[in-house]
Amino acid sequence: MTSKKDPTERDFITGHIVLLFIILLCITGCEDDYLTINAFEAEGTTIDYNLPDTSATLNVAVVSLQASKQKNDNIKTILEYIESIANSNPGVELISFGESMTGWYAGTPSYISEIAEPIPGQFTDSLAFYAKKHGVYISIGLPEKKDGRLYNSLVVINPDGEIIAVHRKNTLTPEDESAGYSPMRNANVIYIHEFRAGLMICADVNGLWLTKQYIDADIDIILSAFASPIGLPSFNLISRRMDAWQIFPNRYGKENGDEYSGLIYISDPAGNIVKHHIGSVSYFTYTIAK
Repeated sequence: MTSKKDPTERDFITGHIVLLFIILLCITGCEDDYLTINAFEAEGTTIDYNLPDTSATLNVAVVSLQASKQKNDNIKTILEYIESIANSNPGVELISFGESMTGWYAGTPSYISEIAEPIPGQFTDSLAFYAKKHGVYISIGLPEKKDGRLYNSLVVINPDGEIIAVHRKNTLTPEDESAGYSPMRNANVIYIHEFRAGLMICADVNGLWLTKQYIDADIDIILSAFASPIGLPSFNLISRRMDAWQIFPNRYGKENGDEYSGLIYISDPAGNIVKHHIGSVSYFTYTIAK
């Protein structure tokens, strides 16, 4: 027997569908490079992700740290975490940290300029030492000074201690703009062992141009850096859209009136959240496969 919704319920559902499309229209209409969300993605239908054969694996550590306003304190904490994670997890191959981890995420241009440094610089030299010492890849976000500008950047260092990528944030948030950061249109695809990884920083996931670059490059992993207050989503449309694993490191705690959830997760190419942690400083390891 087919049941029929009463007019009140039907109007309620219709109104919410219309509201969703109005919101999406407003968002996408404000920015030419902003992605739209299709109905399938918005619904979040569960899809199983099964690999009949595994040709390669990557053991990843995903980290959530609480940042101090003092750069030197943060650098000390980051290096201690690298040492601890590598020693406690001998098989780890990539250690992934969040966005702008050498200081508070939001700040004045003078504060950001104070904690920013060139790449390569003293901080990346220290990262290179530990990457080589432990034979791991390290990815981390930091404020960068380059050619008289400030960039919200993500650097990746390989097990030989070499910088193999510097990604600069394409899509700025209001906090980025008020901090004095400049945007840069750039796409960076690197190999981490057998995996093709595309680099993104937080709001970059909303960028149409960058998303197309990575879909065309057929990446295996979205290697991200976040400063996010969000709770755990039911699924990850970014992974589903790009048919790629996403590594989601983050930060935790209160900073100048803002509060970050500490959410970290890994999602598979179907958008399923396969492992996560939220609500504290933490890290976990997970083995990605393809």
